[in-house]
Amino acid sequence: MPADPIPPALPGDTLQPPKLLLGLVAASAVAHGGLAVVSGALWAQVLSGVLCAAALVIVALLIARPVPHVVLGTAVFGMLGVASFLGVLGAALATGGHPVSGWVGPWGIAAVIVDSSVVRISAAVLRRAENAARKQG
Repeated sequence: MPADPIPPALPGDTLQPPKLLLGLVAASAVAHGGLAVVSGALWAQVLSGVLCAAALVIVALLIARPVPHVVLGTAVFGMLGVASFLGVLGAALATGGHPVSGWVGPWGIAAVIVDSSVVRISAAVLRRAENAARKQG
């Protein structure tokens, strides 16, 4: 009976996310924290605060247990950050721009740039892990 081939990387396998990803998620926490302070409407402040707290939790998870599920969650967080920026801008356009004027400033632009970079780097980490698993198998 032939030997079983080496299975591909399991979902629980530990990854090696680059320190750049940790730095980007931490920068995202800072940017969303800044937005929570300067954004005009209470709901926008709460949204930014929640995203800031989520980024801090993700940093801790990436340090403690960098498994594919956590890296995928990091990418989803980045997508939600970008979507929140676009959603808040849509609300600003619908209401005349007054309640969420802080989101168009430097904190908002920094947050959307960092969040989109988080998505890109997370996808690259997952792609690299998948390619390494294929080479083993």
